[in-house]
Amino acid sequence: RSAFESSMMQTSLQGLAGLQVSRLIVGVFSDHDREQDFERGLLDGLCQVQMEEFVLICLGDFEDDTDTLFDCVGNVSTIRLVDLGLEQISQVPVGSKVKQLECKKCSFDDVPAMKLSLFKELRVLRITKNRSLKTFEQKFEGLSNLEVIDLSENRLTFSRCCSPQFRNCPNLKHLNLSFNSYIRLTGDFNNVENLLYLDFQHTTLFGPGSYPVFLS
Repeated sequence: RSAFESSMMQTSLQGLAGLQVSRLIVGVFSDHDREQDFERGLLDGLCQVQMEEFVLICLGDFEDDTDTLFDCVGNVSTIRLVDLGLEQISQVPVGSKVKQLECKKCSFDDVPAMKLSLFKELRVLRITKNRSLKTFEQKFEGLSNLEVIDLSENRLTFSRCCSPQFRNCPNLKHLNLSFNSYIRLTGDFNNVENLLYLDFQHTTLFGPGSYPVFLS
């Protein structure tokens, strides 16, 4: 973090080719005077780096719809995106091997479920502390390996929780919706019938008094 001048970061990352590391952290410190933006091709040098975990932290605006963000890290098992000006998920490479993905303090308006559903190996997804994240209109679909979703500490307001948001996600066991705004519950939990943990702490709920939601 903050190891290179902004203009030299891409070139410097190319010098890491051939390395094998357990974790690589790229970005700047939050108190850095000049915030580095994400530019197309910034991470191209990482295509030749073998790593288990990749952390991208404290970058500003993302240009070109972040199309190259995952190009060279699609085979990394764990990716953490922290404190970024990221408004939407980049194009997901075919055959991505990402199993754990965290998006913390990003700039989403809606839960980007459609793009995230392209991470077919995904087991754990955390999208937390996004102050602009208020809607959940897209649907997760076809994530047969997904077991944990943490959407806590956002500002989500949505209805018809919780079956319609998850299609063909049969192994979902842990769903955290705590510290959000307003969620309306229905009695439909058919798509999440294997759910073992459901957290609504400090979230205003509507509906459970009218439906036998937790009868089972």
